[in-house]
Amino acid sequence: MSLPLLHDAIDLVRLRVAPLEHYRYSPLQLLLVLLLLGTLAAASAIAAGAQGDSAGLVALFTAYITLETLGFSLFMRWWLQRAGSGLQGSLFGLILAASGLQLLDPLTYWLPTDVGQGLSMVLGVGNVLVLVNALAACSGASRSRVLLGTLLFAPMALALLLGMLSLGNDLGIASVPELVVPVGQ
Repeated sequence: MSLPLLHDAIDLVRLRVAPLEHYRYSPLQLLLVLLLLGTLAAASAIAAGAQGDSAGLVALFTAYITLETLGFSLFMRWWLQRAGSGLQGSLFGLILAASGLQLLDPLTYWLPTDVGQGLSMVLGVGNVLVLVNALAACSGASRSRVLLGTLLFAPMALALLLGMLSLGNDLGIASVPELVVPVGQ
């Protein structure tokens, strides 16, 4: 069975980047990866105390991952074109393939809490480094430009996450524990 997206994710972790045209995948493959990442995000939320219907949580987090990836690919395309990059093609497949380290994050839940959180943070930083390297190699922009664009997008991703969690709470899909304790309590 051939899984080009999985092979490309492994190559990206090994810092082997192909031209952008290489990262075109079938819609079914993209959908399966988005569903897998959404399931892992939902499992992480459940481990953190989120409550609700499991299928609803998976749907909510899959929608979030899809919108975040789409938004990030559009933002980075715009951001890199401001630097004179002549990108030809979508960044969506490349960004999904570069998120391969996220698949290892659930393994950290089996470790003691302190070790698991530290390893999860290392995986997160590694994921950003793989993504920055891949986008810089495909666009010809500097790594610092790509990293700055990634940092600029982070508040938008956080706002999207909070909006999706609020929507899920309003629709009765999920009950997520308070992220911030209100002042005076």
